[in-house]
Amino acid sequence: MRFRTLDELGQGDQLVRLIDTAGGDVHNLHLRGTDVVLIPQPSQDINDPLRWPSWKKHFAFLNVCLFAFMITGYVGGFSPALFVLGIEFEKPMNESINLILWPLLVSGLGNFFWVPAAEYVGKRPVFVVASLMTFLGMVGSAISKDFQTLLACRIIVAAGGSSTEALGAAIINDIFYLHERGSKMGLYIIFLYGGNSVMPLISGFVIDRAGWRWFCWLCAIISCLNFLAIFFFVEETRFERSTTPIAQQTTEIPSAKSLAHGSQEEHLEKVNISATESSPPTVPEGSELTGVKKSYLQTLNLWSGVSEQSFFSHFMRPYLMFVYPAVIWATITYSLVLAWQISAGTVTSFIFQVPPYSWSPSLNGLINIPAIIGNLVGAYVGGPLTDKWARRWARQHGGIFSAESRLVLLIVPALLVPTGLLMFGFGAERSLHWIVMFIGYALMNTCNCAASIGMTYVMDSYFGVAAEGLLLVNGLKNTIAWGFTYGFVPWTESAGYARVFGIMAALFFAWMVAAIPLHYFGKRWRDWTARKLRVIFW
Repeated sequence: MRFRTLDELGQGDQLVRLIDTAGGDVHNLHLRGTDVVLIPQPSQDINDPLRWPSWKKHFAFLNVCLFAFMITGYVGGFSPALFVLGIEFEKPMNESINLILWPLLVSGLGNFFWVPAAEYVGKRPVFVVASLMTFLGMVGSAISKDFQTLLACRIIVAAGGSSTEALGAAIINDIFYLHERGSKMGLYIIFLYGGNSVMPLISGFVIDRAGWRWFCWLCAIISCLNFLAIFFFVEETRFERSTTPIAQQTTEIPSAKSLAHGSQEEHLEKVNISATESSPPTVPEGSELTGVKKSYLQTLNLWSGVSEQSFFSHFMRPYLMFVYPAVIWATITYSLVLAWQISAGTVTSFIFQVPPYSWSPSLNGLINIPAIIGNLVGAYVGGPLTDKWARRWARQHGGIFSAESRLVLLIVPALLVPTGLLMFGFGAERSLHWIVMFIGYALMNTCNCAASIGMTYVMDSYFGVAAEGLLLVNGLKNTIAWGFTYGFVPWTESAGYARVFGIMAALFFAWMVAAIPLHYFGKRWRDWTARKLRVIFW
């Protein structure tokens, strides 16, 4: 075990053939009826997750998405209840907000345990244990009799749910081919962000009519169904894949540049195929599937052995990756996005449930309608639109894809998000008509496209170590966002909403401008770090 550079690991700038345009590649498996080369190539093992039938893959994927939706929905769903809970438990605003702050911190720190654990013992035991923890924590929340017990139970939910962000992407990589991953990741992000927007909308009406405990029971019931589905029907996706596929590889090694979403989508457009048209690969002539198909009882086994590398080595891998420019930029970007969204969401009940508005929790929950609209717009800009832009950029540069080409689309959040923050802050400060703050809230929630572009930039730039890079981004952004949100309420009380949200708008705009040198010099920095920095602990 030693430190190596990306080039020494074989993850420098290389090319891969995703489309067999000449039709002469007889060595590698293709998507049935097309010239799309399957990447990675499935093994001959009959139990290879890449060979699962489509329904089995999508059922596992659906449960991963539901798990993510419920975690973010449960944590964020308490926003409309903070004012009511403060009255019930006789807590001031700066203490009530701890019901969101501490789960936020734990959900970030938990990533650093769950991800190496999943690499060491497998993803199935991690997801089973994590989903059980979240269910039990939600039940505990529903029967809590005091503030401290409620807070402890919400922390338990966050501890279990912290596994979802990084492991969700890992499972997508395990069971889907490269040409499918872009659309699947986009859907996963919608569920992840959707929970934080849809559930507060629902919780407002539930809390208003049945009380906050019934919101906890609703979450517990759905999480129980999710746990049962994971335990009985989602088997282990970890698979030791040989570096040599079924047939001898004649194509180049995959790299961040050639396997980026923009490049893959451009190829898919040429053959007019969608990611959902996946069908099980066939075995080339002269090859046969090996192994014995697992029985249903065998798929329920939680133990699939441990990794050859120690848990400590898996645990230590991500930390030194913070020296890579893409990881630094994505971490700070995602931290700002999360901090801004949570901070704004936590103060809505203290704005709208007091005079001059005096709204009920159900009406307060309606603020999440513009949040949903903003998130959907941001998801489109940060997903499909960046893919289209990357294809256009590549066509103008001889077909060569650049990870930095996506950064151009940051002009959208750079303009919309500060505008929304200013509208919301000044509207709250001066008690303007609620429509002003609703429009501002929609605009500020388009910020998720900046986070999406940042995450994709990490995957494009450091494809071979993307899992470790994304873990670092996910873990640190929650911790940084917690630190900001922790002091947010006292800050607004002393400085006022207009000044606070004005500073937030300026900071966000300044950081978007900081992406300009990254756009022009990012590739040079990536090449240099790949050759010079020995930080890969493999």
